Amino acid sequence: MKRKLSKITIMALVLVWTVLGGGCKKFVEIPPPKDQIVSQTAFADDATAIATLNGIYSKMMGSSAFPTASSITLYTGMSSDELAYYTTSNRDEFMQDQITRANNLTIESYFWNPFYALAYQANSCIEGAEKSVSISAATKDMVIGEALFVRAFINFYLANIFGKVPLVTTTDYRITKDLGQSMPNEVYKQITTDLLRAINLLKDDYPSAGRVRPNKAAAQALLARVYLYLKDYTAADQMAGSVIDNSKYQIVEDLNNVFLANSGEAIWQLAPVTPNYNTWDASFFLPASTSAAPTYIVLQNLVSDFEPGDKRLGNWIKSRVYNGATIYYPFKYKVGKGVTAVTEYNMAIRLAELYLIRSEARTMNNNLESAVRDLNVIRKRAGLDPLSLSIGKSDLTKAIEHERRIELCFEWGHRWLDLKRTGRIDDVIGAIKPTWKSYAAWYPIPYAQILINTKLIQNEGY
Repeated sequence: MKRKLSKITIMALVLVWTVLGGGCKKFVEIPPPKDQIVSQTAFADDATAIATLNGIYSKMMGSSAFPTASSITLYTGMSSDELAYYTTSNRDEFMQDQITRANNLTIESYFWNPFYALAYQANSCIEGAEKSVSISAATKDMVIGEALFVRAFINFYLANIFGKVPLVTTTDYRITKDLGQSMPNEVYKQITTDLLRAINLLKDDYPSAGRVRPNKAAAQALLARVYLYLKDYTAADQMAGSVIDNSKYQIVEDLNNVFLANSGEAIWQLAPVTPNYNTWDASFFLPASTSAAPTYIVLQNLVSDFEPGDKRLGNWIKSRVYNGATIYYPFKYKVGKGVTAVTEYNMAIRLAELYLIRSEARTMNNNLESAVRDLNVIRKRAGLDPLSLSIGKSDLTKAIEHERRIELCFEWGHRWLDLKRTGRIDDVIGAIKPTWKSYAAWYPIPYAQILINTKLIQNEGY
């Protein structure tokens, strides 16, 4: 039996590599899935089903070009008011929010293609587990629940980066090859459905060592974020509270320990898979040597936005003098490339965000004192004085925006997405970028995809 299981496991891993290795292909060009192979190998037993699922997480961190590895943070950081690339390059178009056809390959290769490759693999796991008669009921629930979570996570970013996008919920090539775009509200409906189902299927405990595969709390946390974006503030309050009240998670008082592997604040992390690397963010953000300039620098307007005495400025942003000028760079992740020991994981969802979600939701529902208490949890960790419980709604709303800007800077595009969902992007970005146009809030649909699929319609302005 051992020998037989080993052969099956190898076949499953080969299948995972084959499917996920096509991540840079256009999703409309991915060939029809070979359902028989999937069912007979990848879902032949519990071990192979889990190996297939783990392939998704490995792919998410396998390349620096993947949006889930670093691209979301880097490019939306430049599009917003967080980051600049230190030297002149094609990234200037992102910093100026004037993306042309010359940068369409970046959009396609760093966002569109990998997003849909991951969605394809999530759908493959869902379909394969549902059809399988060889895996246990517990494993079936786990695989489907995690894959639903991943699909929801991918669709969340697709809808918030591009707007109208194809909503892919199948591996059937006959359906996906010329699929039209769905409106964001339709995508959100699917996201909500997927997360509610995932919550019912996933367990409280993490399914493996560490916090690198989603559990029930991860699905609840993402759903709390989704409810906030949908302006369902009561549901956002309740869902965020279910995570905040979970004893597994605590605000980590030492700011230097927040982003460590298996941090007490981590709800979901992505583990590094590339030798001699921890996170891709650190490999891009940290200077190559003590005398080198950082590749990405923090804009002065963000540095100036920190309140006096805010510990996050010294612990999460570093400075150095280069060519006679003081420049700043992100320092949330502190372990650069060339280090064999893995001590930091890519933090995808953490507890601080849940406090900020609940604070905003409660503010919108006029539960102001409770909202202030949640916000003060974040301020206390930063070494700042608490806000008064008598603060008015308008000032509290501004304070929450400020705390989200500071607390979540350089993390998964939060600032870029926040400015869009609150309707503040024209005022904020327009004030610092003279050439700003409102249409630039959405990235262009890759032109190559429009040529392949005539049902795709380019976003306005491109």
